[in-house]
Amino acid sequence: MTEIEKYNHITGKGQDRMNDQEAIEIKGSSFALLVKNLEQTVKFYTDLGFTHEVIGSKVQHHHVSRDKLTLILLEAREEDEVKPISSRYEEQYFDVYCYTNAVDLLAQEIMDKPITIVRKPHYTSHWSEFTFRDLNGYQITIGGGVINKDLIAE
Repeated sequence: MTEIEKYNHITGKGQDRMNDQEAIEIKGSSFALLVKNLEQTVKFYTDLGFTHEVIGSKVQHHHVSRDKLTLILLEAREEDEVKPISSRYEEQYFDVYCYTNAVDLLAQEIMDKPITIVRKPHYTSHWSEFTFRDLNGYQITIGGGVINKDLIAE
C-alpha cells in the first residue's frame, strides 16, 4: 500500500482513484528571505506580532510566523546579495503575498507603526489589499476581505 493509499484509508478520502488529489492538502507555506541583518529583521517582524523560533541544530533556520504565514530568515554574507524581486521589476509590486479576511484590521495595525506603506489600502467588495516594505526592501502585500464594510468604495 502506498503512502497516499494509507492516508486515504485512514481518512476515508480518495476512495475513487480519480480523486486522490482531493485527499492531499497543503496546509501552509514558508518563504525564505535573504536579509541584511538577522537580529534587526527578527525585531521588525516580532514588533508586527510575529513569533520567532530557531529551528535546526547543525544548520539553524530563523522562522518568524504569524498565523499560517512563516518567513524563514537567512542572513546574507554581503548586504548587496539582498535583492527583492519587487526592487528589480517595477510591475512586480510584492515579494510575498498574504491572504486574510481582515485586510482593514491588519492595515490599521501596520499603519500605526513606523513602517513604509508602498500601496495604501484599497477596499472593494471584490478584493482589498495594501502593501508595506520591510527594512530589507521586501514588499509584503496583504489581500482579501474586510471586516468593516463601510470602508468599501463602490
